[in-house]
Amino acid sequence: MTVAPVALRRKSERKPHQTAQYWRKCQVEELFEMPFLDLVYKAAEVHRAHFNPREIQLSTLLSIKTGGCPEDCEYCPQSAHHNTGLEKSQMMDVEEILKIARTAKARGASRFCMGAAWRGPKPKDVETVSEIIKAVKNLGLETCGTFGMLEEGMAEDLKNAGLDYYNHNLDTDPERYNDIIHTRAHEDRMDTLGKVRGAGLKVCCGGIVG
Repeated sequence: MTVAPVALRRKSERKPHQTAQYWRKCQVEELFEMPFLDLVYKAAEVHRAHFNPREIQLSTLLSIKTGGCPEDCEYCPQSAHHNTGLEKSQMMDVEEILKIARTAKARGASRFCMGAAWRGPKPKDVETVSEIIKAVKNLGLETCGTFGMLEEGMAEDLKNAGLDYYNHNLDTDPERYNDIIHTRAHEDRMDTLGKVRGAGLKVCCGGIVG
């Protein structure tokens, strides 16, 4: 089976931002060849050019469903494959989540991030999480979720519930992926990121460096 690149799987092409820059291949290669700390310094320069370097956004991260994840990510204590002493728990009650979200807002957080230890949610899980997102959004907070790999239509459901950001890390590059994770492929992550972008959600994405 041939899998189309993520860019080709988008439902519609978005207009580029007015400040968008189109990069030549040689420019991208120059970034890859830079010493890492030089790259960090360059990123700081770009940040300072567009934002107040003395200001930071405060976010609060809450695990709303902890432990028992079937994935075997070697770095994650929530994996059922690792004996870390972490007890598996069910989904938190919405009122308990809202209590923590209110405290986060009172302490200065403007974004509330929620994570669930799944390989990916089932349709009934998306319904439950959507109600939680709506409730947190009504508190006046930005919402962010990390719920694993998404099936068709799930990203749109989360977007409609009021989710602002979706966190989905790439972990590492394709060549090293099986050194860290054996229960999924790099393309599985890219596929979910494509769904997230296609739904109009903002992407929060990181990886392992070094």
